[in-house]
Amino acid sequence: MTHEDDIESIEKEMLEELKKPPGRRILVCPVCGSTDVTYYMGLKMGYQYQCKSCNYVGALVLEEDVTL
Repeated sequence: MTHEDDIESIEKEMLEELKKPPGRRILVCPVCGSTDVTYYMGLKMGYQYQCKSCNYVGALVLEEDVTL
């Protein structure tokens, strides 16, 4: 596979992504899978999130696309 093939493949994936219907993303807790996740703190430390279901606090959360 050449560099040009890589670029064409990436362009094709980007076009497919643009064809998807608009949606929104929800945050999902990596520990318990709950969607009851909120921003906890930010600024210099980077974003931290808190799960209201299991009290997880951390920078790692999952994002899930939800189509409208």
